[in-house]
Amino acid sequence: MYKTLEDVMSELTPERRARIEERGRELIREEMTLQALRKQLEITQESMAERLDVRQGNVSRFENRSDMLISTLRDYLEAMGARLELVAHLPGRAPITIEGLAGDSHIDG
Repeated sequence: MYKTLEDVMSELTPERRARIEERGRELIREEMTLQALRKQLEITQESMAERLDVRQGNVSRFENRSDMLISTLRDYLEAMGARLELVAHLPGRAPITIEGLAGDSHIDG
């Protein structure tokens, strides 16, 4: 006989279940795309286009890019009310926040 995920989770201690659920939330946060973030915030592509002063098609193309300028990403996130921080994680050192990469806007209008 097989067990469902719910069966397995119900057999765990509340502490263990809480740790597993928190790790699941962390993994989901780590893997969220810009499109998923926009949708979670209930912002349409049309609304993003207005906020960025570009056409809706440009928002769509931007969300599907695999490589972009940091300033472009910053502009997009700021249009959603977020603030971008670039943090470097080096072995044996505390995380370092990289400063001075503001640059110009590069979302094509």
